[in-house]
This record gives sequence, C-alpha cells and structure tokens, in this order.
Amino acid sequence: MRRQRILSLSLVALFAFALPSAVQAQQSQLRGTWTLNRQQSDDINVKINTAVARMNVVVRQIARPRLRSTNTAYPQLVLTHDATNIRVDLQGRPSVSSPANGQPVLWHRETGRTCPQMKGDCVRVSTEWENGRLEQTFQAEDGRRVNVYTVSADGNTLTMNVTITSPRLPQPLTYRLVYNRAR
Repeated sequence: MRRQRILSLSLVALFAFALPSAVQAQQSQLRGTWTLNRQQSDDINVKINTAVARMNVVVRQIARPRLRSTNTAYPQLVLTHDATNIRVDLQGRPSVSSPANGQPVLWHRETGRTCPQMKGDCVRVSTEWENGRLEQTFQAEDGRRVNVYTVSADGNTLTMNVTITSPRLPQPLTYRLVYNRAR
C-alpha cells in the first residue's frame, strides 16, 4: 500500500513539473514569423456573408463593408513575447503589444498608440496564455473580437481562430487563418 502511494505521488509530481514545461515549449513555438497559407485558410468574405445573411438588406449593406475593413487575411504575422509582454505584428497594421498576464490596455487600431478612453477606434486589448494557446481579446464599444493562436505539434503551422460577437450581429462571425512558419 505504501509503495503504491509513493508511486502515485511520484506520478503526480512528475505531471506537475512536466505540464508547465510542455506549456512553455508551446509558447516558445508560437514565437516567430508566419506566412499565410490561403489554401488552408477560410474565405473571410464567405464567412462575413454567412454572418450577416439574416440581417435586413439595408443593415447588411452597412455591416458587410465594415466587417471587411476590420477582418483581413494578413499575408504575414510576427509573434514575439517575453515573460511580461506579447507583441503581434500584422503586415500593414500597427503592432499590438500588451501584458501577458491578461491586464487590458487601451489601443488605437489605426495608429497603434495608447488611448485615454475606449471610444471610436480605441479598443481594450487583453492577451493571455491559456493552456499553451495565446488568446487575444479586443473589446470595442459595439462588439468583441477574440483571436486564439495555436501551433501544431511539429511547430510549423500556426492557426488563428477568430470569433467576432456583437449585439448587432445575428450570429457570431467565425473564421480561421492558417500560417506556415517562414524559413
């Protein structure tokens, strides 16, 4: 009985130490430059059309271009992080840098600078690690966007799952972008 208890405690201790190192390995695999794989990614325009299909025609004509302007398949993505901050660079857009502990910051989506208040193009951004995945949340006055970044087991493919919710949308807009590690 005692031998079994010691074995059980040893296994618990092994998993307790192995799990954080596995998560850290996944986090370090996310770091790098990634190139869009269009063939494996969703067609964002099709996903937008599906999300707005139940809106009346007038509202749909307003919503569709607005969603298209803020949802782009960026050709390149660069992820960097250290113990305290995470930075995401999307080609052609301002960098997004925020604390890795989920503490929100105010960020202006056109300039990349900090803002005094959440209004207009200023959104609240929070980023945190969740079980080896990177979750980045953008909260605006009229909706929310969550980007979830995961990396494949071999470290060569990054998947960015996007979910956009708003009281104005009849259903969430969801799509996935697949990136290959740049060589």
